[in-house]
Amino acid sequence: MPKELGGRGIGARLVKHILDYAAEQGLKVRPDCPFVKAYIDKHPEYRANSLAHGASLSP
Repeated sequence: MPKELGGRGIGARLVKHILDYAAEQGLKVRPDCPFVKAYIDKHPEYRANSLAHGASLSP
């Protein structure tokens, strides 16, 4: 990402939208991206859907 776009919260808004969509659809996420994993670390409401934070694939 260009440095000019950093610090505006664009990435955080994108990740939030994706995580909200996944939760609404009952999907689990595997946050391979360090940014996404860090976002979930900071927002515990998304941990229940994160395989890296203990969620399981079984319903």
